Amino acid sequence: MPPELLAPAGDFECLRAAFDQGADAVYVGLSRFNLRARSGNFSIPELSEAINYAQISSRKIYGTLNIMPSDDMLPAIEDFIKSLALLNKLPDAVIVSDPGVIALCKMHLGGIPLHLSTQTGACNLLSANFWQTQGISRIVLPRELDLRQVKTITRGTSLETELFIHGALCVSISGRCLLGPYLGGRHANWGDCPQPCRLKYRIAPEQIGKDGDSGWMTVEQGPESANETFTYFLNSKDLCTLPILPQIVATGVTSLKIEGRNKSPHYVASVVKVYREALDACIEKPLEYRVDPRWTDELDHLDHRGYTTGFLGGEYSFQEAGRSQNLSGYRIVGSVKGLMATGEAVIDVKNPFTLEDVFNVLPVKRGEAPFEMTLTRLTDMSGNRIDRALTHRIVLGKTLKQLTVGDMLRKKCFSSEKPS
Repeated sequence: MPPELLAPAGDFECLRAAFDQGADAVYVGLSRFNLRARSGNFSIPELSEAINYAQISSRKIYGTLNIMPSDDMLPAIEDFIKSLALLNKLPDAVIVSDPGVIALCKMHLGGIPLHLSTQTGACNLLSANFWQTQGISRIVLPRELDLRQVKTITRGTSLETELFIHGALCVSISGRCLLGPYLGGRHANWGDCPQPCRLKYRIAPEQIGKDGDSGWMTVEQGPESANETFTYFLNSKDLCTLPILPQIVATGVTSLKIEGRNKSPHYVASVVKVYREALDACIEKPLEYRVDPRWTDELDHLDHRGYTTGFLGGEYSFQEAGRSQNLSGYRIVGSVKGLMATGEAVIDVKNPFTLEDVFNVLPVKRGEAPFEMTLTRLTDMSGNRIDRALTHRIVLGKTLKQLTVGDMLRKKCFSSEKPS
């Protein structure tokens, strides 16, 4: 059976984008009790709406509840779980990491499937089998495993297994880094990681004695200066497994997971589209699988920190010391929300654009490559001609090539522009 393609959804717009581009399932944050407490996350009413939306197209939703709470957090978490239990339809699974939270889920949510977060660190077969006795039905494998270890665990247990295939890599064990609380009181285990590993640092010699001889090198965070050299020495490249996708599928993993609940709908749509096409090609003709240059071009245009296949591909040089990240080559300017009987596209404007702009379209249709186009006419919803579309407006656009609901309109960024 082909593995599931699992995408992140920080909000409802990301959820729609993921499903539009072919994700089989999404994972969403539940309230603030997950490791992305500052992303959109979903309230109980929003979750109910999302579950209904997913079930219409036979897709799945997993709720993330993987915070590692202190005792004073448990009452609020239990109240939230009780509220969750009152829903007519529950998520398809809840992602958990803390044994106390697991106990609360089993107490109030009955037999709902429980997925063990990568944060817990089930690194071996004995660990996987132990968690199965605790009611876990799937484990999210740690990123530090190689393909041989993934295969050993996957084939040695009746548990489902889930593997990260794309996105940011934590320089520490996922969720267990202490730099955040040490430097600024923001704790990764409580979903509030400030990502100090992404900062630029300066290495300064420590003066010892009157002769000024340098001793050990200390590390300081410092301001930029033309006379000083900095390095992102804790900064990891991002994971990208397109080159080894057939080997990953051959391990037998149940689910292939994309990281990024803090990412934009454009990012989610782009990555899901690429991996949907790649996975379909891999399943259909695994021996003929080749990385399509269109896929790498699309991923290279997104915000990223360079790419690596990580431990899965045997690459152990993860650091991207010269820079924090490459900025996206595209700015998302609108998404197609509907089509008029006359063929005009109903465009939800995300960033301003003009009638003269040349757009790069990220198509929602599976297998269709991005293409460039221009508008032949631009009007407001009353049919009045306009030359410029403003942010947070709905406009009508006439094109020579008919667009599809879910298509995203993009413009190439110049060096002075910062993508939104």
